Amino acid sequence: MSSYRGETQRNLEAMQDGNIGLINAEIIKSTGTEGGNITVRCSFTFSGKRRIFCKNKCKDGDILIDTEEDTAQRGRYSIEHKNSMFSETVLYVSIRNLTQSDSGRYRCGLDRSLFPSSYQEIEIQVTDAPTSPLRPSSPSVPSDSTLMTSQSLSSTPSSASPEASEQPPQKHTAPELVLYVRLPLVVLVIVLSAAALIFCRKRARKPND
Repeated sequence: MSSYRGETQRNLEAMQDGNIGLINAEIIKSTGTEGGNITVRCSFTFSGKRRIFCKNKCKDGDILIDTEEDTAQRGRYSIEHKNSMFSETVLYVSIRNLTQSDSGRYRCGLDRSLFPSSYQEIEIQVTDAPTSPLRPSSPSVPSDSTLMTSQSLSSTPSSASPEASEQPPQKHTAPELVLYVRLPLVVLVIVLSAAALIFCRKRARKPND
């Protein structure tokens, strides 16, 4: 076991020096959004007992995960090992809660004791989180009670409604005009009554004469 760890340490030191055996020339590029998660798939022809996920050139402090388990997690970083069809080995490396500082170069690899180790370069770019547009305010729907109140108000004509303003104004007779009309009538009645009384008295006196 100690010899295996020593071999792993030598491979890591060789990787830091840029001489790490087999490196896939193709750089896996992946883009994530700030605050989101990202998962990158690394495929290898041969399997390896030790799985490594590191940043930059895997120098001291850049080793994110170094495990022999099929799955491992360390803080925001995780790794998962799977054997697919045709003996292809796949490593899934993930980063959660991305930040702008997560942008950069990474490496995922398999460390082997009998065969050269194999690694793949990863380039991750983190973009700004999109700002959500303001939603337009939806028109308020009047309730049933509001509709009933508005209908009752519209059915009752108000004092300022056009129908009320179009009605002809009522004629009001002034008290002085009534007095002027009635006073001559009273005088006329008195005069006629007096004339009738005088006429009747004259006719009553003629037989006596």
